[in-house]
Amino acid sequence: SLMNELWLQDNKLSGTVPAALGDLKNMVNLYVDGNKFTGTVPSSLCRVGLNDDFFENVPETERDAHLCDSVACPAGTSAFEGVYPCKPCQSSYTNPYLGRTGECIDLDQRDILDKFYESTSLKGPWNGDSNWNKEDTFLCDFSGVKCDAKNNVIAIELKGRGLKGTMPEEIGFLEYLEVLDLADNHLSGFLPSDLRWAPLRKLDVSGNRLRGVVPPMLCLKDGVNGNGEGGDYNCERIACPAGTFSPTGREVSRDLCMPCKNEQRILGSKSCGADSKINIGLKDSSFGHDGMSAAHVVGLTVTIVGLFVAGSFFLASRLNQDRQARGQEIPQEDTENPLGLRRNPHAVSSLPYDDEEENVPKRKKRTGRFNGTITGSSYQAARTMPPPSDLLYSGTFPEVDDENSVASGVSRTSRASKVPDNDSPTVEMRRRDGGERDAPAQRSRQQPATSDDKHSDKKGEAKESEWSTERDSGHEVWLDVPKIE
Repeated sequence: SLMNELWLQDNKLSGTVPAALGDLKNMVNLYVDGNKFTGTVPSSLCRVGLNDDFFENVPETERDAHLCDSVACPAGTSAFEGVYPCKPCQSSYTNPYLGRTGECIDLDQRDILDKFYESTSLKGPWNGDSNWNKEDTFLCDFSGVKCDAKNNVIAIELKGRGLKGTMPEEIGFLEYLEVLDLADNHLSGFLPSDLRWAPLRKLDVSGNRLRGVVPPMLCLKDGVNGNGEGGDYNCERIACPAGTFSPTGREVSRDLCMPCKNEQRILGSKSCGADSKINIGLKDSSFGHDGMSAAHVVGLTVTIVGLFVAGSFFLASRLNQDRQARGQEIPQEDTENPLGLRRNPHAVSSLPYDDEEENVPKRKKRTGRFNGTITGSSYQAARTMPPPSDLLYSGTFPEVDDENSVASGVSRTSRASKVPDNDSPTVEMRRRDGGERDAPAQRSRQQPATSDDKHSDKKGEAKESEWSTERDSGHEVWLDVPKIE
């Protein structure tokens, strides 16, 4: 390997120093002091050339005897920088770690409790009555402290007392401490790995502002919160990891640690906080504390669907209005037809003008509608349709040379000589001024006819049946033309 230096000092690393580091033959500087390593320094790291800076002006015999100390001072000793030269701990002091910097750890119970109070009251005194800062108070009389018959501290219970600050490492060196309840305070920093040294049965640090992870060596501790029962060593029995929560802040019976949507980085959370919108795994009807309920989700969905449908209907209406404005035909499926009627595409208008023309005078109520039936084969959907010989259509079509005919079955060449049948209906035609006139067939019955007169009358009737372009445009005849399918 090309690695020459590895600096890991002053962290929270635990476990043992990896022996594989000895395979880095080009390593000249390795610093691991100031951590929570236990055990011994691997022999592969105790060699000349590694951390030689600590052996300046030291005889070779002295150097060779302390090669491992150049990596880290052994347990039970300490040093200013955690490396050679090392000095042993005094009585009533201890140090289980490699590379201890400064002094060894004080085991006096009163000193440990004083250190604890100092570290957790940096921003003011605790809530409630507290006598921890009184020198004349016996330690077993401290509020929240319980001792056994030999005045050994066995329990510290300070739940919800407003502790602010960090947990000192010394708290783990109370040799008889079985219960430590610091829940629902304002502690920050990290959960000390040193708690593994106390004989804890109950540990509750939930509801604080601790960061990081549960120290691995504490996860392997037997007995604390039932850890290790049935061979199950679980960090979540100490505290729920960051980004999760449970009602107790740890795994207890059926209260499992469940993930938070906001992924807050707090250890031992009892809820996901105000920033969380949806939490998972609760027993009530909502999705979580401070979360969005199922009713809210359904209501939001219905609102969105309703807005979509309304928008679609509005868009379709506007499209239909645009088509009408442009004179385009609206598709049959786009119009409402509750009675199931079908549009007649062959409808014929008898008006000499377009229905959509502007400035057309309003006309009186139209009369003279025909109630009979018309036989025939086809109609032409245009105003230029030629008239048939049937008197029903007399005077209603312009005179043009079109080959198409309407419903009579009689050719144009024979219309002039054809005499209408007696069964042919008459058409009542009215003027705008309300005056009436009889059809030609009715007028022919008022005078006796000679043979010459009959011949002239037939010609007159045939002429009357032909369309005259000079007819008064004020005369109208309206027809109900049935659709033939």
